Amino acid sequence: MKVEIESIVCNWADEIPYILVRVINAITLSANKEELRTAIKQIAEETELDKFFVYGYGKHHFWLTHRKLSNGEPMEHRLLMAKF
Repeated sequence: MKVEIESIVCNWADEIPYILVRVINAITLSANKEELRTAIKQIAEETELDKFFVYGYGKHHFWLTHRKLSNGEPMEHRLLMAKF
């Protein structure tokens, strides 16, 4: 899978770069949507992925964006997208 970075990375906390690298590696190493779902679930269990990011799956893609630290809502623009 190919990762497309669509926005700037907001480095509000020391954990963000580490989590983001794990997500990008998971995307790159996944052969299909199911493998990616499994990898993202594991990352969410082992890190604070859900605290700093919002993510989801479309029919043919995965997307991720930052959460606003003020209220936890997703930021307006996607941070990255990966097509299956």
